[in-house]
Amino acid sequence: MEFLWPVVFLLLPLPLVFRWLLKPDLSAQQARIQALRVPFFQQIRSFALTGETAHRTAAKWPLILFWICCVVSAARPVWYGQAQTITQNVRNIVLALDASGSMQEQDFDINNNPVSRLNLVKLLVDDFLQKRQGDEVSLVIFGSEAYTYTPLTYDMKTLRQLLSEIDVGIAGEMTAIGDALALSVANAGKVPAESRIVILLSDGTANAGVVNVQEAVKMAKKAGVKVYTIGVGSSPVMMRSFMGFRQLVNPAADLDEQTLTEIAEQTGGKYFRAKTSQDLKEIYETINALEPVQNDGVLFRPRTELFYVPLLLAFLFLTLAVIQRRGV
Repeated sequence: MEFLWPVVFLLLPLPLVFRWLLKPDLSAQQARIQALRVPFFQQIRSFALTGETAHRTAAKWPLILFWICCVVSAARPVWYGQAQTITQNVRNIVLALDASGSMQEQDFDINNNPVSRLNLVKLLVDDFLQKRQGDEVSLVIFGSEAYTYTPLTYDMKTLRQLLSEIDVGIAGEMTAIGDALALSVANAGKVPAESRIVILLSDGTANAGVVNVQEAVKMAKKAGVKVYTIGVGSSPVMMRSFMGFRQLVNPAADLDEQTLTEIAEQTGGKYFRAKTSQDLKEIYETINALEPVQNDGVLFRPRTELFYVPLLLAFLFLTLAVIQRRGV
């Protein structure tokens, strides 16, 4: 048994302090009594005080016990059970999301309504995060530069809220794939080696940053990080020009599939190509099926709160004091 807030016990003498501070002026009271000039007043008063003192003394103890029980309850007594080890099947995932200017391209659709690449990715990643019970996830956002948007955390609710606030260009207009991969590897390196996973999504070519892609790949291999890459961009389509001529337009012309494929292959991961919203959804479902890793276990001691026991006793003593005061 243990008290979580033992400092509360310093409040035990508080009633005595108040009583001392609010002590009545007995000399003035005595002067008023003497002014009555009643014969045999001192003898009558002594008899009255004897009965009154006995009554107050009897009623005082329930109030004292009431206060003690209140303080004990406020100190939060708890009971700890036997220590137990709980193992979990977990994944430790770093999501590196491209938020460059090209992610505003509306070449995907949901229910026949055009949607930008970034909004579609946010929608599917949000669904992906809802299934991450027990997993640790970190978000890395990159454009011209790369940032750790959130560290590894179990708090999926906060993570999803922060995800919804990401906008195109938040990290710049260009694409720093090397920086994003290096930063993701650094974040993933904080977890056990057998569960280090990075999912990197991009729709462009590495054209910014200070870390070369191959250098970042070497870092990933050295740290034992498995990288899954996703290339985003719809298939080429025939469109009619302003002059009425039909021409082939490739919305994913800037996508460097070769680089993304090499990153995945060299780190033991896999490259996925998302040409439609359904493709992207299936990709995340595939990644969701990754074999989880059983951690070493967390030492856990079941804790039972006992504050209600002294609190119930306090109410009983208070009831007893009220009854005695009324002479029932």
